[in-house]
Amino acid sequence: MTLRAGLALSRDAAVWGGRLYARHFLLVLGLSLIPTVQRFVAVRWGAELPGDVNVAAEVLTGATRLVLLYVILRLAVRSEPELRGLTLQALWQRLGAGIDRGRLGFAVQFAVLGLAFVLLDVLPGLAIAQWVAEERRELVTAVLVSVKNPTVIAFTFIWMTGVGRRLMLDGRPRADRPVEA
Repeated sequence: MTLRAGLALSRDAAVWGGRLYARHFLLVLGLSLIPTVQRFVAVRWGAELPGDVNVAAEVLTGATRLVLLYVILRLAVRSEPELRGLTLQALWQRLGAGIDRGRLGFAVQFAVLGLAFVLLDVLPGLAIAQWVAEERRELVTAVLVSVKNPTVIAFTFIWMTGVGRRLMLDGRPRADRPVEA
């Protein structure tokens, strides 16, 4: 797989992800609200809360994100007739075969993810530090991290699932390596 094919994989996964996000917007938003509220409170008032409350809120946020990821994975597999009836082992085998067949394209996903991180996380943080008055930074940062949960973070989960979905479809078994259903 070439660099161009890797970028095409990113684009295809993003387009698929955009459709899934739009089709299941309320579900994604609903599961993103707990991390959204937690991040806002943690940035805005975290220093004033007891440590145990902050730890419990982080655990709840992590668990909620795992549930969101699980739901996205289920939706991805259920949306593909070719994947729907496969066992978890067969899905892993297909993912592995898809990665093996397109290692460069798979590696490109990490570069694209890194670029997205810089554009959507690092640069906004630098902009806040540079252009927002000190007394307003905490509030602006709290709003930014809150907005990122149902948008950037949720879509990153969906997009990376889309990459995996595409690789599983590309990892169809060859005659010499059958995948069990």
